[in-house]
Amino acid sequence: MRTISRLAVPALLAFPTFAAAQDAAPEWDFYGQLNLGIISVDNGTGSETALIDNDNSNSRVGLTFRQGLANGGQFRFNFETAIGLTGSAAINGDDNDLDVDYNRRELRKLEIVYQTATIGTFSFGQGGIATDGSGEVDFSGTGVAAYSGITDVAGSQSFALNDGTISGTTIGNAFSSFDGGRRFRIRYDSPTYNGFGFAISAGQEVLASDNDNEYYDFGLSYDKDYGDYKVAARLGHSIRDSDEALTVASAAILHEPTGLSFALAGGQSREADTDYVYAKAGLQRDWVSFGRTYLSADYYVGSDFAFAGSDSTSVGLAVVQKVDAYNVELYATYRTFDLDGGGSNFDDVDVTFVGARWKF
Repeated sequence: MRTISRLAVPALLAFPTFAAAQDAAPEWDFYGQLNLGIISVDNGTGSETALIDNDNSNSRVGLTFRQGLANGGQFRFNFETAIGLTGSAAINGDDNDLDVDYNRRELRKLEIVYQTATIGTFSFGQGGIATDGSGEVDFSGTGVAAYSGITDVAGSQSFALNDGTISGTTIGNAFSSFDGGRRFRIRYDSPTYNGFGFAISAGQEVLASDNDNEYYDFGLSYDKDYGDYKVAARLGHSIRDSDEALTVASAAILHEPTGLSFALAGGQSREADTDYVYAKAGLQRDWVSFGRTYLSADYYVGSDFAFAGSDSTSVGLAVVQKVDAYNVELYATYRTFDLDGGGSNFDDVDVTFVGARWKF
């Protein structure tokens, strides 16, 4: 029997149960978002345009139950799932129609959480592992349009060679952010002390039929305000299926009076001997009365992802405009993907994406 499966039943039975606090009524929160846009992809040989879900932050619904406990802690249950619309990472030049194709991999969260009053938080079920978000610290406000996970837009698109031949190499093969994601796991998060916190998790992939890898993750976090400056940093280390070790980190700073921000992320895989660096600059201002405006420019460079000796680079621009009265963000982004090395000449892939996210 698999390791994590053996831990699941004892962990669930050991999960603490306490009486509800007398003055704490249970809380139910139903939430979600729709995030659709029009994407245009040009791989040098042809172009295509499609209405698509935005995989940077896909359309989803969720439900959270909260109950305060007599011991000062809190019990939570969280269910969250994507809707199953065709996503921007799936566009590939073949069938790019906006369809609903729901399957079990759309499940994002199905977890119970016990937040203690003093010693930290324990989570069990499908949810973020300890390195989830380790490569994504960012104060720019443009994450819905552009962030370090650049393959969420057009990741299935293949590069074309200069002679017009479509290669077998996709954007997803040539770029990665190594971020942790979500798995079925047991997780512990410490209380924060002077801005520092840590998390540890052990989990397994249970939603993908062709993947039963185990994941053991450790993450450090830091969040602190220094006068006009907001500072955050993350460091994560992941061991996957006992033979692949990944390290990923990110840091960001925001100067609140000017709205200027900068973020830096990077990661390395020891087994594959691949690595990357991602840098992003942002500016946010209240130029219009109905909501804040966010601008950003970013640059990504990676080594040996597509094949030994390959160089992957990407440049992106993004703008996000909030419409506060309707909980809407309007956005537009442009990104170019470039792949070099191996004696082959690849055309760049240019992607333009405009859309809107409505949260409810």
